[in-house]
Amino acid sequence: YDEHGWLKPPVWLWFGWALLIRSVVVFVMAGASREQGADLLSLFYPSHSSLYTSLYLSLPIVFFMWLSSFKKPTRPFMLTLWKQGRWLTIMMVLIDLIMLIKSVIVNRGEFQLSSAILILLLSWFLIFLLRSKRVKICFSLA
Repeated sequence: YDEHGWLKPPVWLWFGWALLIRSVVVFVMAGASREQGADLLSLFYPSHSSLYTSLYLSLPIVFFMWLSSFKKPTRPFMLTLWKQGRWLTIMMVLIDLIMLIKSVIVNRGEFQLSSAILILLLSWFLIFLLRSKRVKICFSLA
């Protein structure tokens, strides 16, 4: 529990959020390595449109990661936004899963270990979001 008596986000939620913002991490790493930045981006995201789409989809998750430290009784608007976090995270996981499955279909079902691992991890994270009582309580602020 935090200093206001609300349940802190579980560690697995933080790991799942980190998985969802992997495009932001790759983008920052590419910016930090100036000479090899373009090569790094093209390694993980061959088309620019998939990179930009992933970055746009990561923004709400980055916002909720930031918002988790600003839950205070004196900020009712932020608390209202926080209560929507579970469903928004579920929606982002579903969109990310759809994008990954679409990329597998575009590649004609060619097996790629990275895609398989990401689909597995995102599926587990989705099950965690749907079944965890601690996540439900964390976002309900009860």
